[in-house]
Amino acid sequence: MVLRIIFIFFIAFIPLLSAKQVGLLIVATGKYIKFVPGLIKSAEKHFCPGHQVTFFVFTDDLNFSHPNTFIMPHSRLGWPYDTLMRFHAYKKYKDQYKDFDYLYACDADMLFVDTVGDEIFGNRMAVIHPGFYNSRGSYETNPKSLAYVGPKEGKYYFCGGFYGGKASVVLKQLDVLIARVDQDLKNKIIAVWHDESHLNRYYINNPPDVILNPSYCYPESWNLPFPKKLLALDKPHEEMRE
Repeated sequence: MVLRIIFIFFIAFIPLLSAKQVGLLIVATGKYIKFVPGLIKSAEKHFCPGHQVTFFVFTDDLNFSHPNTFIMPHSRLGWPYDTLMRFHAYKKYKDQYKDFDYLYACDADMLFVDTVGDEIFGNRMAVIHPGFYNSRGSYETNPKSLAYVGPKEGKYYFCGGFYGGKASVVLKQLDVLIARVDQDLKNKIIAVWHDESHLNRYYINNPPDVILNPSYCYPESWNLPFPKKLLALDKPHEEMRE
């Protein structure tokens, strides 16, 4: 009888023992904060079910609040620095999530519409860009930039809207990316697609072990041959940047 009780107790706690601590990093300055409540609500339903998920919102709106969400004060920098400097923002608050199992960066204007689960777990996870799933992609072509990709390099072009992996790996990755962005800026260079350009250069040298199809960054109004899991919502780009 005692052994049976112990067995039942052990079985009941197996899910807790296997649950991972996952951080979702969201930069939402200026008007982008309006997307965050919907994103978090959808993530609570579809993102990493069965695991302990914590949301980190990097924003200049210090009045924003949501359960299980930490506000990371982050100033609006203007276009294109709001995207280019996201690596710096993540690194600044590394002590908040350095002991997590996994970290994922997600654009604010996204919406989870189906389960995004354990398939994303790996050392490095990247998503093939929906605009280039059957072509080479739009790499940085300026050889003076540290994001430069030669004409014979690059197999996949990855999006900057959703990526991540093991927390320890992601944080080391940030060190390299920040150094490259800073050196480009010192040389008065901004890569064509900002942080995404640097991310693609990095992944050529350090290939992701988890490569996902455009289901995980699916433009809302497009019609692609992939199931919808994470939508990139339609928005007026110029208006959002004002």
